[in-house]
Amino acid sequence: MELYQTESHYILLDSEFSLWCNRNNGALEPKRGNDLCSAWNPVCIGLCYGIIGKIKLHPDSEWSLLLIKQRSLVGEMAGKHKIYKINKIAVLSLNSTDPPELELEFCKTHHFGIRKAEQISRPELLQKPLLKTWNTIKSAAENVKPKKREVKDKEKFEKRILEELLKMFNEEESFYYSETYDLTSDLQQQHSIDYDETLPIWKRCDNRFFWNKYMMQELIDFKSEEVGLPDHWIKPVVQGYIQMERCCMDFEENKTPGDSPDDYISSSIEPLEYDIWILSRRSRHRAGTRSKKRGLDETGACANYVVTEQIIEFSPHLVSFVQVRGSIPVYWSQTGIKYRPPPRLDKVTASVGVNIEYC
Repeated sequence: MELYQTESHYILLDSEFSLWCNRNNGALEPKRGNDLCSAWNPVCIGLCYGIIGKIKLHPDSEWSLLLIKQRSLVGEMAGKHKIYKINKIAVLSLNSTDPPELELEFCKTHHFGIRKAEQISRPELLQKPLLKTWNTIKSAAENVKPKKREVKDKEKFEKRILEELLKMFNEEESFYYSETYDLTSDLQQQHSIDYDETLPIWKRCDNRFFWNKYMMQELIDFKSEEVGLPDHWIKPVVQGYIQMERCCMDFEENKTPGDSPDDYISSSIEPLEYDIWILSRRSRHRAGTRSKKRGLDETGACANYVVTEQIIEFSPHLVSFVQVRGSIPVYWSQTGIKYRPPPRLDKVTASVGVNIEYC
């Protein structure tokens, strides 16, 4: 999808859909794709593959939009559902200042023949508007003024959060999504009576593994006269691990020198190919560091809860085996990394009996 810049908005265009991101107040508004014609002087600044959501790095800072800058294909489930791993993201601040270099992929339509070196030395080739002299002077003047301690602390906090955010998405490579397959639900859930495949993915997914739900809340709550406009942009992202390997069963046994005809059985069965998937989904509830998050909370959410599903796909058949793991499902805490001193039970009710043994 293409990312456009105007004086008042950033606009994401994906075929028949567009998402208008206000640069003054950070509001998101989904529209039709042909509404781009009503924008004043839109300038294409590159390509991206979707949005993760909107976030504030500090309560007093402006809104920022998380864009999927690079992705890689993990595989295709059932031969039609593409599953992607998020490799890199870009953070786009929704403000009136000129955006920093996001290093997005070039758009073949608007950036034809432009090289990376030319982009840096000649920004006008990207159709960017001329830099405003007033903004430059204003920025320089603000740097000369002595900054208050609150401002310095705010900038330090924003920088730290931004670094952690980029590290989490760009280095760990543990976030995945699919535009057509529900990665949050296992096969048993997807084939249950209450599962409605006609609904958008975000409306039928398992909220425990919908990691970017909070960042998508504005689009989830958006009311539109046209059905489906916000749904196009809401893609659940899961954290965990997903891998697919293609295997082959070869039934042919070759005869080696010295073997008699009775030592092997020839077969005319063609080799069979099948896929093995492993999908680990980590719950977004109580997902802190293992040594600091223990037990469960008042809602029953268990710390470090992970559902691992192993799927064997032999088209058109799919079979799966599901394993779950998590912290001990009682109220307890821990002061150190090891089990010495032993865990302390914070709450014990008459209906719950606990027996913990240590090696």
